[in-house]
Amino acid sequence: MIKLFLVEDEIAMREGIKKHIDWESEDIEFVGEASDGELAFPMILEKKPDILLTDIKMPFVDGLELSEMVRRELPDTQIMILSGYDEFEYARKAISLGVTEYILKPIAPAALLEKIKQVQKKIEEDRIHQKHLSNEEKAETIEQDRLKLFSALVMNTMSMPDILSQGKDLHIGLTGRYFAVALFSFRVEGEKENDYSEVRNRFRLELDETVGAYENWYVFDREENGFALLGVGSDEADFADEVPEVVDEITALIEDTDHASYFMGVSTIVDRLSRVKDAYYEANRAFSKRFLMQQNQVIYADEAAEKEEEDEKAVMDLSVALTNESAGRTVESFLKTGTFDEIAPFVENIFESIGEKNTSSVLFVSYITMDMYVSVARFLKELGYDAAECMRKFGDINEILKDYDSLAVIIDFMKNILTEAIHIRDNTAEKKYGSLLAKALSYIDENFRSDEISLNNVASAVNVSPNHLSSIFSKEMGMTFIEYLIKKRMDEAKELLMTTNKRSSEIAYEIGYKDPHYFSYTFKKTVGMTTKEYRARGEHE
Repeated sequence: MIKLFLVEDEIAMREGIKKHIDWESEDIEFVGEASDGELAFPMILEKKPDILLTDIKMPFVDGLELSEMVRRELPDTQIMILSGYDEFEYARKAISLGVTEYILKPIAPAALLEKIKQVQKKIEEDRIHQKHLSNEEKAETIEQDRLKLFSALVMNTMSMPDILSQGKDLHIGLTGRYFAVALFSFRVEGEKENDYSEVRNRFRLELDETVGAYENWYVFDREENGFALLGVGSDEADFADEVPEVVDEITALIEDTDHASYFMGVSTIVDRLSRVKDAYYEANRAFSKRFLMQQNQVIYADEAAEKEEEDEKAVMDLSVALTNESAGRTVESFLKTGTFDEIAPFVENIFESIGEKNTSSVLFVSYITMDMYVSVARFLKELGYDAAECMRKFGDINEILKDYDSLAVIIDFMKNILTEAIHIRDNTAEKKYGSLLAKALSYIDENFRSDEISLNNVASAVNVSPNHLSSIFSKEMGMTFIEYLIKKRMDEAKELLMTTNKRSSEIAYEIGYKDPHYFSYTFKKTVGMTTKEYRARGEHE
C-alpha cells in the first residue's frame, strides 16, 4: 500500500478529494492533509508519503516552494501538482523540480484517481525493481557515484548545492563544521595490483563495518590507489579526538590481516566544506611519502615537518641513505602505482629528504637527478617506447645539469618527465584492457543465462578486482557491468519473443531471471513496451 498526503487551501476542494475517492479500496493510505505548505511540511517529513498531491497557489508557502523543500528532503516522494493557473512559468518551474504530474483544475475525482493510479503503478514497479536488485548491483552503482562525489569535493568541480544534494542521495552527510581526509594503501604480500583478491574483499567488508561504527565517517574505494576516508564533525575538540581513534582502528584492522601492509597520510582538520580540497592536498602529500619510507606508518600532515627533520638528520648521519637505496628505485616504484596528483609532492619529497646541505651540492643533485632520469627511461623502454625520443622533448639532461643554477628548475624538469611517463603508462594499460575486457565479455556470453552470474564471479574468472572490472566496463563500454548484463539478456529475450512461442515466464527463466514479474518490468523499462506488445509488433511486420 502506498501513502498519499494532500495539501489544498480550498476546504471544499480538499474535502471533495478526500471523501469522493475510496482510498482503501484503491490500496492507497490517506496519511494526512493541510491547508498550506507551511503547515504541511513538518507533517510530510513525519509521514514520509509516497505521493504528495498539492495545490500550487496557497498562502504562506505555495505548492512550488513546498515541492522544492520536499524534493530536497524526500527525493523519492512523487509530487503531483494541482493548479487552476494554466501558465507556462508555473509548469516550467514544476518540471525543473522534477514534479511527476501537473494537473489543471477543475478535475473530476475519477479523472484525478486515474492520474494517481498511474503514479501508483510507477511507484510499485520501482519497488519491484529495488526488491530484486541485488546488493552487488546496488553496490556497483553506489560505489562509482560515491567516488565521483569525492573527486568533485577534492577537485572543486561541482557547486555546493549539488554536492550537498548528491551527498544526501548517497547517505553522505556533509553539513558538519569540521572535516578531515585520510588516504591509505592496503597491500597483500604476493598479490599484484588489481588482481582478484578474496583477502581485499573481506577487508573491505570489515573496513565498512569498522568505519560505519562512527557517525559521519565515509570510505571511498580508489582501487589500486587504496582507500580514502572522509570524516565530518560538529564539535572541533571531539572531532580532533576522533580522527586518531578512527585511524588507530583501521591500522589495527590491517595489522590483524595476514601478510597485509599499509601506509596512511592524514590531513589536519579544516573548518569548512570548501576546504576539503585543502585537506586532500595535505593527506596526499603525506601519503606520497610511502615511496620513500618504510610501510606500516601513519603520517599526520601537522607532524610531517618534524618527521622530515628527523629523516634529514638520519640521511645526513648515514651519508645520504637514499642514494644507497637509489632514488631511481624509488622512481620505479612510483611509476607503477603513482597518480598525477602525487607527482609534485613525490618529487619535492625526494629532494627534501636528502637534506638542504646536499641539495646545495651540484654534484650530488646531478647524481640524484640522473639516477631518476635513467629509471624513467628504463621504464618507458620496458613499455615498448623509444625512451630517447620521449625524453628529448624535455631537453638534453646533460645540458640541463651543466647549466644547473636552481633546484626548482630540476624539480620542474622531473615533474614534467614523470607526468609524461604516467600518461604513457596509462595509455598502455588502456590498450591492455582490450584483452581483459574480451575475456570478461566472453565469460558473460557463456554465462549470462545463469541466475548466479555476478560482477564478483566475472571478476574472479578474469582475475581482477570487482571494482577494477567495474571501472573498465564504465570506461571502455560506456555502461556499467549490470547495464551490459541487462542489455545482453534483453537482446536474447527479444530474439526468443520473435522466433519462438515460449511464454514470457519461460523466457524469463531461460535468460537468468528467477522472478518473471521482475523480468517483465525490466523488459518494459528498457525496451519501452511489454513483451506482449513487442511480440505483436513482430507479427504485424
